[in-house]
Amino acid sequence: MHSSSRDDLELALRHLPEGARADLGRLMERINMEFERRTLPDPGRTSGWTAGRPWWWRIRER
Repeated sequence: MHSSSRDDLELALRHLPEGARADLGRLMERINMEFERRTLPDPGRTSGWTAGRPWWWRIRER
């Protein structure tokens, strides 16, 4: 699988200093909530690799 911009943000989050990590984490929480609001689950796309990465298995407009 290839990574997404969202995967890159997760990676960056792990390497930021504590204060910046907290700030980015709060922003990502708001983004995640909006993403969940605007998309639907796509159960056919779930796998072990996508577990914990809902941005890979949500149905969204194209």
